[in-house]
Amino acid sequence: MMFRNKLACVFVVTGLVLSPSIFAETMVFERSSSMTLSFLVKNVYERYLPRQKERAQQQQIDANTEFANARFADAASINLEHYNDVIGSSDGYQEWQGSVDLPLWLPGQKQQQLALSHTLSAELPVYQQRLLLDASARVRAVLWPVVLAETDVTQTWQTWQTAQELQQNVVSRVKAGDLAGTEALLANSHALEMQSRFLQAQSELDLALARYQNQTGENTLPAIVEETLSTQTIIDQHHPYLALLDQKISTLRTKQELARFDGAINPNLSVGIRRERGGHDESFTHSVGIGISFALDDAVYRNANIALAASSLADADIERLQLERELQADLLRQRHQLQAKQQQLELVAEQEKTAKQYLLLQQRAFDLGDIDLVSLLRSQMLANDAHNRKISLQVSIKHAISAVNQSLGIQL
Repeated sequence: MMFRNKLACVFVVTGLVLSPSIFAETMVFERSSSMTLSFLVKNVYERYLPRQKERAQQQQIDANTEFANARFADAASINLEHYNDVIGSSDGYQEWQGSVDLPLWLPGQKQQQLALSHTLSAELPVYQQRLLLDASARVRAVLWPVVLAETDVTQTWQTWQTAQELQQNVVSRVKAGDLAGTEALLANSHALEMQSRFLQAQSELDLALARYQNQTGENTLPAIVEETLSTQTIIDQHHPYLALLDQKISTLRTKQELARFDGAINPNLSVGIRRERGGHDESFTHSVGIGISFALDDAVYRNANIALAASSLADADIERLQLERELQADLLRQRHQLQAKQQQLELVAEQEKTAKQYLLLQQRAFDLGDIDLVSLLRSQMLANDAHNRKISLQVSIKHAISAVNQSLGIQL
């Protein structure tokens, strides 16, 4: 019996020596009160590729505004003509004619172009709000995995420390001859398993931190990550996704009105002068002319563009209704998950309380030799699991609140 106990002690000590004492270096990110969630959103927004569309949209606004403010509906043109009879009778006949053609705006066309510039200008800040909400989603998506991984690391570390304390207690009792050597081996195996879980949690935290740094460009974490649950209960028209689509629909309506002028021929005002003579013995005469040209019944050439604009507007209306339903469904799902986790927390808290009481009784029984180590480890695992689930649920509920706020369109 004494030989087996001494052999078990050697195995335990060997296990402690051979167990990894140098852990993989975990990325260390400090928390700072100066690092805020809004600052992270700004960082992500500045690096967000779709933001490049803002410049193109602004160029479109400037170009359309410049066109709407133009004096004429199209570029003015100059015409110059000369006629003579040199290759004919050669009597000295000459005619010089020059004119300027000025395309005129159709009634309401200029105002409609200005209205399009206005709707395009109103669309840009709404688009920026959409991108800011997307940036908030990205920050939430990389920040909360870090928080959850940190919680897991803390819990696995504490579980490992508890396993080590139990192992030292068992080794001492094996040396004293109170326990069999196999119990020491079991305690050592249990401690190594808890150490392995801790190292795995560290690895998950490293991955979460790397993703956080890649998305935000920061190696500092905000001191406060919790959010207050919004009192808003439904998706309204102020949601950035819906607001942007509403603004696009407004732009499409303006384009539908403007489609009445697509394919139309603008009136053309022509102003010119003529210089002519009939022969060598005649003097030149000068005259001024003015004319105007306009299309007759060009509606048939405009109907196709009007119908196409109406079709695009109808598609946008359908898309808006579908998007609102999807947003409402996502909000309902997020709120349901939040309520479910809150209910689970009450049960898990009661379970943790019971498991702790049971562990205390089992610990006393083990100290008195009434139960073996396997029974104690089982009760200890139950208590640890209940405690870890409670802590994880508490953090998960905060994460769920963040998800609800995101669904409501609330920016960080």
